[in-house]
Formats: sequence, C-alpha cells, structure tokens
Amino acid sequence: SNPVDCNSQVEATIENFGTIDILVNNAGVGFHRLFIDTSLEDWNRVIGINLTGSFLTAQAATKEMIKNHSGKIINIGSISGQRGGTGRAAYGASKAGLMQLTRVMSVELAPLGIAVNAIAPGPIQTPLTNHGPEQKKAYLDRIPAHTYGDTDAITAAAIFLASKEAQFIHGTTLNVDGGFNAAGLIFSTDEMLSYESGPADSWSKPS
Repeated sequence: SNPVDCNSQVEATIENFGTIDILVNNAGVGFHRLFIDTSLEDWNRVIGINLTGSFLTAQAATKEMIKNHSGKIINIGSISGQRGGTGRAAYGASKAGLMQLTRVMSVELAPLGIAVNAIAPGPIQTPLTNHGPEQKKAYLDRIPAHTYGDTDAITAAAIFLASKEAQFIHGTTLNVDGGFNAAGLIFSTDEMLSYESGPADSWSKPS
C-alpha cells in the first residue's frame, strides 16, 4: 500500500510494454480472528494491502489509461465481502470496500473509455487455502456445485472481463463460487471457532 511502490509497478509496466491496457488487482492477505480480538495493527495491514493498495495501483494505472481512452481494471473481491462470516472482520470489510470502490470507479471512468469490474471468488483450492477435513466438508456441504473451484476458473473470468466480448459490462461483480453466495449463511460462530483457531500471525489469502 506504499504509493511509491504502486506507482513504480505501473511505471515499470509502461516502460516495458509502452502502455497499460489491463490491470488486475489481485494482491491480498487475510487471517481468521473474531472482531473483538482483531488488533488495530492486523486491521490496518489487511485494509492497507487489500483495499488501499488496490486503490493506489488503480489510480496510477488510470492516469495512463485516460490518455488512450481505453482500459480494463479488474479488482479481485471475495464472497467474504458479500456475506457475513465469523472471524473475517478485516478481510470481509476490505473486500466489501473494494467491490464498492469498483462500482464508484466504474461510474466515473466508463465515460472515459475504461471498464471497471470485480471478481468475487468463492472457495478456491490453492496451497494457501489449507482447509482441514472438517472445514472442507463444511464448505462442500454449502456449495451447490459440491466442489472447490480452482485458479483456472478465476483466470477464465478475468480473461473474459478483459476481452472485447465484455465491452458493455461495467461496475459488475462476477461471482465465481459454485453457487456458494446463493446458498445462505457461511458458518455459525460455533462452527467457525471449531474449525479455525490459528494465531493471528497465520496469514493467508482466504476465499
């Protein structure tokens, strides 16, 4: 979330490729901790990387895209920003904020030829997911497709939103979650506490 770092990344892209056509804001961290136990330090870290970092990088990229009157910005949100889930105060707030930022950016930037959308992944199988057997079963019971997604599904969604076929799609959050968001509550407090009780420094990128 350092402005210098965010600007440097965009400048390096322009130097190597001549311009910047597509930005995918995919950086993110998270942890599981009850709201009452979340420290300000942990809160600021999650908000700083997931929301502020995306904001700053998008600002830097937009300045170049405006010159070309074209561009695609894709923010990676999460179903945790759409549904309540125990232990995700910071992560859920950061992703909800990012998806709302997507809508505001879209309203302002669509007239300038820039399409801004978001993707909200559901449970995705990655090395960082690290769900134990009981938690994985609990998720699978709540996913209508009865399977975890994979990173290829997120890649495919991003490619679509970056394509000409999506030229009239603005300000939308595309859920890639096997129907998880449509299926009700994520977990009760007791369930979440029984599945996830790791230390706050066990950082990961949750779904």
